[in-house]
Amino acid sequence: PWGQTVPFVVRSAPAFEQYQSRMLIPSLRFRDGKIGVLKALESALKPLAEKRSAINEALDVAYNRQREVEKLIHNAGKVALKTLKQTGDIGIVLVGRTYNIHDRGMTLDIGNKLRNYYGVNVIPMDFLPVDEVDVSDINANMYWNYGRKILAAAKIVGQYPNLHIIYMTNFKCGPDSYIKHYITEASGKPFLSLQFDGHSNDAGYITRCEAYLDSKGVLRNWEKNQNNREYIHAG
Repeated sequence: PWGQTVPFVVRSAPAFEQYQSRMLIPSLRFRDGKIGVLKALESALKPLAEKRSAINEALDVAYNRQREVEKLIHNAGKVALKTLKQTGDIGIVLVGRTYNIHDRGMTLDIGNKLRNYYGVNVIPMDFLPVDEVDVSDINANMYWNYGRKILAAAKIVGQYPNLHIIYMTNFKCGPDSYIKHYITEASGKPFLSLQFDGHSNDAGYITRCEAYLDSKGVLRNWEKNQNNREYIHAG
């Protein structure tokens, strides 16, 4: 909800007062289907006098591009899972809301830091086939779409002994506080929960990640490999 208010806050800011009339803020409800989205865009774009046909054509391009991107990331996810299954290496699946786990500012770029600092194999949950998994055995009445996706990702993790979960959430997210109670049941594993609250220092989060990785043996293996690399390099 706070994120949804940002356009209105920006439009009301004195520094942007002269641009108020140029700010377009459509409310898109994708559950209403393409026709609903088209109507919302048509209403928002009235100041530009755009024809309905032009908006519809642009919307088709956007939907097609979205499908292409989804296909690409799902294929990448399949390759990642296949590789980890073959190698037995440990992988960390980042679960949470897409607008959280992919926001490098909000999450302090933890995903990249896990990879760059410790060589962790990181897979965001939207790379997994979450739409193909039934979660009714975990929660038969999961109302939220993201809740169903998160539980589906947890069930997929449960199918791989070398996959583990880091749950990324933000302060005061009521639904996440409820959904988290089902993660261990869905995956059969303990998990790390990171709650981001706008602080810009990553020290506390990195410490928690290190402890979690160490409990899975990832940190020890990484340190061993680092030492071996240094020894070979020195020789």
